[in-house]
Amino acid sequence: MTLNSILLSGIFSVSNLQDQNTEMWIRGLFVVIVGLIGVFLVLFLFFLTIIALQKFSDALARMKTKKES
Repeated sequence: MTLNSILLSGIFSVSNLQDQNTEMWIRGLFVVIVGLIGVFLVLFLFFLTIIALQKFSDALARMKTKKES
């Protein structure tokens, strides 16, 4: 079974992965793909949080300078 036929046959469904007849490397590949998606999602959320905090900090600094003048 080639990788192309595995990807196109829908073998990565949860019911197919729970089947005991599924090869171990296919299960491992699925876990790696889902894990990488999870890691990059968390990194993206950190990135958005940093941007939001920077904008919030800039807005606070602008409000302080307006109050002082």
